Amino acid sequence: MTFAPNPAHKSQPFELIGTIRTIFDAMQVLRKTCVSFGFSYFSVITLPSAVSGDDEMISQMATISSWPPELIADYDRLDLARNSPILDQLRKQITPVVFQLDEIKNARPEPETAKVGELFRRFDVMMGVYFPVHDSHSLRHAVSFIGDRDPLSVEELSTLSMFSTMLIEQISKISVADHAAKSVLNAREVEILRWTAEGKTSPEIARITGLSEHTVNHYATIATKKLGCSNRTQAVVYAIRLGLFK
Repeated sequence: MTFAPNPAHKSQPFELIGTIRTIFDAMQVLRKTCVSFGFSYFSVITLPSAVSGDDEMISQMATISSWPPELIADYDRLDLARNSPILDQLRKQITPVVFQLDEIKNARPEPETAKVGELFRRFDVMMGVYFPVHDSHSLRHAVSFIGDRDPLSVEELSTLSMFSTMLIEQISKISVADHAAKSVLNAREVEILRWTAEGKTSPEIARITGLSEHTVNHYATIATKKLGCSNRTQAVVYAIRLGLFK
């Protein structure tokens, strides 16, 4: 099946970038852009600085992805990242890597040709494009869109390339902000938020920790302000997203 792009929404990708505040937001923007350009799936991968041999798997490289779990699992089970002509090109060039299924499967060693063709056809992946992008820390990423549609026009390639650059820049800002938020809370503030996340009230947390109720509320208020949230509930949700309670 060939997906038809939706011209009415192609002017939106740049406008949507400004709405991204979280990784969840980034996924929603990617989903809308993917659909509007007639693709089936999207992903954002972080490329290893060098070929990592047996440890190289698409599931480890993907930071955001709408690939079906079965596609990712089979891709890694068949060890297809090892000889991927696309990953090889992404390490060498800064221009978009556009592919057709027949071309990339034939560029692989003979035993893998049929496996790649069967796997990608099963999920209607007949073509796609990867946009290599460096972030502010010089890490190399790639934003991809894959599916079954007509070849991209020059204008579409240009639009998606700029979109990918802006997307990675925004995601990088989120990562920096999250890292800063993680480092700004002390152990006691994290503890109070963790008990709050478990449904404990201030009096209950006071009994558990041996602190006064006033001190518990003080720690909770300080943690909320440090995380830039307006109330304790928002602070707990943000702390969970940051993985502070692991």
